Amino acid sequence: MNVHMPSVIKAGVIAAVVSGILAVLTAIPFVGGFIWLCTCFAGFLIPVGAGLLYGNFAPGQEDLAQSAIGGGLAGAIGGLIYGVISGLSTTVLATLIQSGDVETAVTALTAGIVGTLISCCGTAIGGLIFGAIGGALWTVFQGRKGSAAAA
Repeated sequence: MNVHMPSVIKAGVIAAVVSGILAVLTAIPFVGGFIWLCTCFAGFLIPVGAGLLYGNFAPGQEDLAQSAIGGGLAGAIGGLIYGVISGLSTTVLATLIQSGDVETAVTALTAGIVGTLISCCGTAIGGLIFGAIGGALWTVFQGRKGSAAAA
């Protein structure tokens, strides 16, 4: 299989920027709760979008497997970077809140680092799965557009 890596990186970086902005906005009081709720219900759309972007950026006509693999990789890049940004912003915020007591702050920092590692794994796997769905959808959409133009 030949996956076009520049397209994977471009789609993954775009997904990571969108995810990173959402991750930082969730740390803002009052607004963060609403954005977090939206991200919980529609967070799968970002890796699906990364998969669709891979299909858009990739040159030539990819088959279903190539688009799914490329979209999955793009979604995994976006998910991994989202996990890092979200985990670190939450860790820093929790540590700053607990900074009055050193022992509690160290506990918050340790829990935040472990949470960041778990978050990175979960978001990368979720990004891989939903990005692959987006990449496969791109091929299906292109197939329908091509068959409609031929008819």
